[in-house]
Amino acid sequence: MKYQIIKEFPHPMMEKGKRPVISIYVDTNIKKPDRLENPIRFKNLVKEVQASLKDKEFKRFKDLFLLFKEMEEDALFWEGATESMAILGDEEECIVYKLPVNVKSLAIVSDSYYIKPILRSFQSYGHYHVLGLNRDNFVLFEADRYGIHAIPVDEKDSTMEGVLGTEKTAPHLSVASVGGDQSLYHGHGGAKDEQKVDQEKFFRYVDSFVLEQYSKIAKIPLILVGLDEHQGDFRKLTKNAFLIEEGIKVDIDALDKKSLHEKVQDVMEGLFKNQLKERMAIFGEAHAKDQGSDDLVQIGKAITEGRVATLYLEENKVHPGQFDSTLGGITQGELENPKVGDVYDDMAEVVLSRGGEVLILEKEDMPTERDIAAVYRY
Repeated sequence: MKYQIIKEFPHPMMEKGKRPVISIYVDTNIKKPDRLENPIRFKNLVKEVQASLKDKEFKRFKDLFLLFKEMEEDALFWEGATESMAILGDEEECIVYKLPVNVKSLAIVSDSYYIKPILRSFQSYGHYHVLGLNRDNFVLFEADRYGIHAIPVDEKDSTMEGVLGTEKTAPHLSVASVGGDQSLYHGHGGAKDEQKVDQEKFFRYVDSFVLEQYSKIAKIPLILVGLDEHQGDFRKLTKNAFLIEEGIKVDIDALDKKSLHEKVQDVMEGLFKNQLKERMAIFGEAHAKDQGSDDLVQIGKAITEGRVATLYLEENKVHPGQFDSTLGGITQGELENPKVGDVYDDMAEVVLSRGGEVLILEKEDMPTERDIAAVYRY
């Protein structure tokens, strides 16, 4: 058995239905000498997992535990550690998420994977496109919390010359008679006017190209990078609903890849904070109209009825027990029992499976004093 480092969520392994499954989260140190403790921390978490499994179950996970031992002793694996890692496995597969946010170290054996910390990471540091735009060319990037990568685009699609070719606006000339056979040619509209016409044609093409080829398919935010004047001209004509309001007003050619990624991350962090403020207001309005709640029992019932549009959960809160997705009942339990997981995590999985949204928030960002809240569809 081998492990895979994963950047997609959810992963097909989570839908297999194998029971029980193992979820290990390691709050890793990334600086020397503290990072030397990471393998020891992981080893202790694995011991917790082993202690919670019965003999028959333990034998089924023999290959996974052998893999855990290899991971523990693999210096390169820990050399590439981020702020934290999620290690999920069943008796057949093992996947690893390298998370850019700190999470609480824990080990859980249950009927489903513990996913709240991964959700938290993905919602804060998501996936997005970056469009670097100049007057006569553009570049496109795909970015996430790990880095930023250029998307190859053919020159015939990424430059004004390639797009317009012979259709570039020619000078408009008229002829005036001077006398005899002599004629005088006058230009109507200066070079700036012609450039403006061509730029608009090119920008419309760029807008349509990015929308049809990328935004409609990926359905992720698009961040515009370019000089203020180009930002204004492009935004006047764009039809791309995925283009976010805040752009990076600098010449794309003036940024190296690292600087660009840092600026893009700042934009996305600001966007997420603004969205949180909006979400708090939405919950307040919904709660006042009985279209939202922070009562656990009521929310459980609404989840089973498919009425939860958005579920808010406080991060790092683990409520041992089981959630009955059919009747909405909640049973308390102990995490040492391999059949017991996190009630809120189970709720999150059901909401996601029924097309709802789950937000994992810090305590101060929760829309209520309680550690759970929901906005209903109806």
